[in-house]
Amino acid sequence: MKVTANIPLYKRLIGELKTSIDNGVYKKGDLLPSENDLCKTYATTRSTVRQALTGLTNLGYIVRKHGKGSIVSEPSQGLGILSLSGVTGGIGAQALTTDILQKPTKQAWPEDFFFPLSEEDQQHGCIFFARLRYINNIPVLYEETYLTNFNLPHFCSRSLENRSLFNILNKYYQVEVREGEQKIWAVPAGKNIGKLLDIKTTHPVVHMKRKLQTNTPGLNIFSSLYCNTADYFLQDYF
Repeated sequence: MKVTANIPLYKRLIGELKTSIDNGVYKKGDLLPSENDLCKTYATTRSTVRQALTGLTNLGYIVRKHGKGSIVSEPSQGLGILSLSGVTGGIGAQALTTDILQKPTKQAWPEDFFFPLSEEDQQHGCIFFARLRYINNIPVLYEETYLTNFNLPHFCSRSLENRSLFNILNKYYQVEVREGEQKIWAVPAGKNIGKLLDIKTTHPVVHMKRKLQTNTPGLNIFSSLYCNTADYFLQDYF
């Protein structure tokens, strides 16, 4: 198993087994190795293996049957919009493509902004961009993102197509998310979102409004996201 600092062993085991299922190493109906075999393969304890298998069960990747073992199911694929890995990190082997509907642009904050703004936010203004994300050529996620326009030189010239915003911020600006708030609703798509996601106006979508605070004082990340979860569940690791 690849060792990753600060990630609990059971989470790494979940990630490796999930990747094996996503990549077809284990197919629907296959039995995963027994708990004993997993303990030997990953040099860990039974309690850690069982914790990982419970995580895979909760994600819909396996069904555990007494006397048989862990059987691979056929889950909808997970979207990582709840986590800091974002969609790019959560899709795995699937084909992710992006339409940049609005390139990063420096502007004033909208008057009816969806989160309260600090005096610092208002003073610096924001960088706004909008993306439509596709998985296997199907539109799944529309996102509008606002960054406090503070200490982000040349950000508007960077490519955001098929790239993680969090990775870009970390790589070029050493910005990391420290804490945040997420508000989530289930709402009808409506005319505009329905057109973007190619669904009926009455089709339910997940609407998330998010504020993330970073290790750079005064730099915040705000997002408004609409997600069609008909074929994909929302996914996160804790």
